[in-house]
Amino acid sequence: MSGAMSTMLAREGANLGGCVSQWIVDHAEVYQDLVRDYYQVGCDIVSAATSSLNSIALSKFGLADKTEELNQRVIQIIKAVQPQGTFVSGNIGPTGKFLKPLGELTLDELLDAYGQQAKALAAGGAEIINILTMYDLEEAVAALHAAKFHTGLPIIVSLAFNPAAQGYRTMMGVSPPEAAKRLQAEGADVIGANCGSLDLEQVTEVLHLLKAHCGKPLIAKPNAGSPRVVDGREQYSIGPHQFAEHVPQWLEAGARIISACCGSSPAHLKEIVKKVQEIGQG
Repeated sequence: MSGAMSTMLAREGANLGGCVSQWIVDHAEVYQDLVRDYYQVGCDIVSAATSSLNSIALSKFGLADKTEELNQRVIQIIKAVQPQGTFVSGNIGPTGKFLKPLGELTLDELLDAYGQQAKALAAGGAEIINILTMYDLEEAVAALHAAKFHTGLPIIVSLAFNPAAQGYRTMMGVSPPEAAKRLQAEGADVIGANCGSLDLEQVTEVLHLLKAHCGKPLIAKPNAGSPRVVDGREQYSIGPHQFAEHVPQWLEAGARIISACCGSSPAHLKEIVKKVQEIGQG
């Protein structure tokens, strides 16, 4: 699966504080070049930069009425350069708002927003729905229900875990065993962890915890270390070779989809692919 597309887009001039997908539509050829890079290094799946394209998140840019158009268009831009035998996943991420009683968002509003997005991703040609970087298990389940109801596509669900005093938890206090059991019961096809503040050894531990509480294949998509600012730009601490050294551990722990999140590049994915191929030939 492709890596940190937002990281790559930022290097090309996209404002990550704005509507990245609108930038993609306006710079389709630049985006297609990045997509080609991921396919060329051997990625089987490229994830579309649609994580924040739900109507709730888009409303802060005054673009809620463009939800369907933007989701479909981003997928179609990838499909135009997709090699035969590969896949495109439509990403669905958090809305940025809290469900009641912590916030003002109702479950019906959440289901409507995610349902609209899932339908648009499928209509654009996505072959997989990838629900990712979730902190709230209830929000993740709502996205899962909406995607299952409105599409017949395979669904990946991954949460962002962090080290905590009580073990590993999301920002909302969700543990890996709790997530694994609930997401399996609700019908997720693949379950896992992405982003968060785990180091690469901790990712292995979280995968073991997930695997111990579900029978589903897992996804590992951690960050390339921690960021630091050098000459005004964020740089991440883990290079491609060091990152790929952990692939055997993740496979042993149950991961069947392996990628890299923030701070990664096609070079990271190239090394992941090489390591997987080496293991398969060993």
